[in-house]
Amino acid sequence: MTQQDPQMGVEYNQQTNFEEVERVIMQISWLGQRQFMQLLDEERFHLTLPQFYTLLHLHQIADACKMSDLADATHQSAASLTGVVDRLLEKQLVERTRHPRDRRQVMVVVTPRGNTLIAEIKRARHEQMHSAFMHLHPDDIDTLLRLLDQVLLGMMRVLERADSGRWA
Repeated sequence: MTQQDPQMGVEYNQQTNFEEVERVIMQISWLGQRQFMQLLDEERFHLTLPQFYTLLHLHQIADACKMSDLADATHQSAASLTGVVDRLLEKQLVERTRHPRDRRQVMVVVTPRGNTLIAEIKRARHEQMHSAFMHLHPDDIDTLLRLLDQVLLGMMRVLERADSGRWA
């Protein structure tokens, strides 16, 4: 039998379940990040997370991007981004150009080599995820995806409330 927590309005058993879900989500998040960082560090890719996210953003917009916009989009300082872009330039994954109307503006664009590398990383990550989930029945994967989408939606709502300053 479960008891009611008068202050929380939540059954003790349900609270324990929430804590277990939180623990598992945190562990999956940590392991996923660690696994992905190891993948990026492999000899065939040899990228850091900031380099990957910078390259991915440029790949997704498929156009030249101002350094200031790229810093905002990737949540990096201008100084950090300069170092990241320098290393991507050395690897010939991006190119720097000047804005056609404002020569003071530095623009960055992904190269065909950078686009190819992103595609290879996506394939490798897909293979990793396939290996992690291959023991699950397709129906279980569908159920998991539906539940994770609901959790993601709830987490986004909490974040939006925190960003707007209201918790009602």
